[in-house]
Amino acid sequence: MNITSRASDYALLMLIHMATLPEGESTNVKKIASHLGLSLRFLANIAGKLTTAHIIESQRGIGGGIKLKKDASTVSIRDVIEAVDGPVQTMFCQNDHENCSHLSACNMKHFWDDLQGLVVHKLTATSIAHLAAQQNKTKMSEATYV
Repeated sequence: MNITSRASDYALLMLIHMATLPEGESTNVKKIASHLGLSLRFLANIAGKLTTAHIIESQRGIGGGIKLKKDASTVSIRDVIEAVDGPVQTMFCQNDHENCSHLSACNMKHFWDDLQGLVVHKLTATSIAHLAAQQNKTKMSEATYV
């Protein structure tokens, strides 16, 4: 079971990188792709989805680029996953669009609903700013061992 996809993983990496930039500073997808060692084309597609979701803003032309539209502390992991992949669900029966023919005989629905609630709560409670701070702590502790 995967809660995230490669696209949402890369979106999180991109946003964490953007959250470490000085406030209000723009960058571009090419720089981020190079810095993170990711596919430019794939990252550009992800940036489009994040722009549509109003998580980042994009400005074309000289002096343009992309930057966080919201403060990183207000953007949750859930926001990012849902912007890139759609609703978070732990099991196909969590999807309102799926009709399960085994629902009447299934004793697992309550389990999956509970698990869904826990996962969604954690994803909602964790912000991009929190992940960026964790990354900075890791980098600082690695630097002291060098």
